[in-house]
Amino acid sequence: MVALRKPTTTPVTGNGNYKQSMTKDNIQKKTLSIRISTNGFCFCIHAPALSDSIEYFTYKPDIERSLAANLQAAFESCPLVNKEEEYDIKAIVETGEYTCIPAEHDNADDYKQIFKYCFPKEQDVEIIANRLNTYGFTILFPVENSIHETIQNFGNVTFYTPASIIMSYLSYKPIEREQYMLTYLYNDFAFILTMKNGKVGLSNIFRKEEKENTLFYLLSIWKEQGMSQTEDYLYLCGDSSIEELSLSAGKFIKNIRRINPNELFSPSLLNRIGGIPFDLQALILCE
Repeated sequence: MVALRKPTTTPVTGNGNYKQSMTKDNIQKKTLSIRISTNGFCFCIHAPALSDSIEYFTYKPDIERSLAANLQAAFESCPLVNKEEEYDIKAIVETGEYTCIPAEHDNADDYKQIFKYCFPKEQDVEIIANRLNTYGFTILFPVENSIHETIQNFGNVTFYTPASIIMSYLSYKPIEREQYMLTYLYNDFAFILTMKNGKVGLSNIFRKEEKENTLFYLLSIWKEQGMSQTEDYLYLCGDSSIEELSLSAGKFIKNIRRINPNELFSPSLLNRIGGIPFDLQALILCE
């Protein structure tokens, strides 16, 4: 069980490889943050005590190999990882499957049964729980057994899903609106979250196979949640596809805002380097 903490430090980002202020003399405790996706792996190593220190590395997987084999190869080729040193590892696993259970029904003995009921086809996975105390529920999501075993070889690991990271960040730095929707686009998925008076109205994730589908699902949820086209706000963040979605959604929703690191995060090395996924930046801030 993981209870997400509020962000207390200042972070970092980059494209490809980047290194800044990481020496044995000024670091006592390092955290390795990883984003795991079929589209690639991102590694960030930093010292929480040093807000301007960061090393960043990306790895493109071989589509002919399994995700676990690619992750092993990424660790072996990553210049940031000392094979003889153990790390506190924070790992975001990109997944299109998760479910939420109310805090009053949070029992670890029931996790597997609840998740199997929601996703009966899912096999050979570890079920991970992220407890979101601010919102009063726990998120359950899967991690492939092979991924789970591979990453355990390199240190103590805490797993997260993008949904839990973004919700945790918003509990720390809430958007000052009575009601709004946040949509996070990343790789193959779109994550949608609606908020009303500081409480989660709905959270959902789906594959953004066609841009028309993404807009259709977004507007359907907007209508279902009783949101106003002229008074409520849509916040967009994520990859470059938010540009087109912003233009399309603007025909139906008056108030659209884009969230980027320069607006959300304090001035630091993180803000001056592009490339790190939005949820990985938020994870670093949550240390």
